Amino acid sequence: MSSNPSFSTTSGNTNFLESNNLISKFSFILLVLFAFVILLRVGVTLLAYVFKPNESPHLFDGMIDATQQKIYYQDPSNNGTTATIYRSVNAVDGIEFTWSVWILVTNLEYRHNKFRPVFYKGNSNVKSNGLNYPNNAPGVYLAPNTNALVVMMNTFNEINEEVTIPDIPVNIWFNVIIRCENTKMDVYINGTITRSVQLHGVPKQNYGDVYVASHGGFQGNISNLWYWNHALGTAEIQRIARNGPNTTSIDGSSTDNNYWQYLSLRWYFAGAGDGYNPA
Repeated sequence: MSSNPSFSTTSGNTNFLESNNLISKFSFILLVLFAFVILLRVGVTLLAYVFKPNESPHLFDGMIDATQQKIYYQDPSNNGTTATIYRSVNAVDGIEFTWSVWILVTNLEYRHNKFRPVFYKGNSNVKSNGLNYPNNAPGVYLAPNTNALVVMMNTFNEINEEVTIPDIPVNIWFNVIIRCENTKMDVYINGTITRSVQLHGVPKQNYGDVYVASHGGFQGNISNLWYWNHALGTAEIQRIARNGPNTTSIDGSSTDNNYWQYLSLRWYFAGAGDGYNPA
């Protein structure tokens, strides 16, 4: 049987092994590159999660004196206290966001003939009547000469739309939650929806700073001013009301009130027409 001098089993095996070796090297390099890309993406995601600002910040946890102004600046480079409020989540039904604050009013006679700011987001242009103008997105005030609470919201159709909550409790902590979903604004007192209004336009958010107890505020205390860039559900709202305010002072203020008993009985009997609860 004749043999083919041009054919060599040894050289054939060598070429086959060399080709397999090249494929293995190329596959290994692809695997390393793929693993590197995956790890890089995971690392970037983790760094962004750790270092990015909270999009639903607690401006402060604890209690402050409501006569002492505090400003929460939106510019992170500012030397003062900063708490950047991000624009709301634009959900399927439109713009939505939530604010929550605990309030304790101890003296209604203090600056009684002016609007007494609890907090507002906007500019620093307070008029002689105590109302900031034009930016209130939102603005929460004690009304002049009464124990009513006024909630204001800028919209694209009207400068200031307002909701009034009459007969707020005095000398007792109460919680106010403002929840906006597109043109619908709900105001909750102690976890119970108290007013629900249809605004004449979409809320007009601004890039202004958050002013707390501006220009003398009111006599009492403020606790736990929180923001969410989405609309809270009723379960979360109820949880906030159940937990009560944080009465740990962050500025040296104090109160003797038991924060678990924050709901005034007068809230239930307001408007009864008797000597204690006039209609």
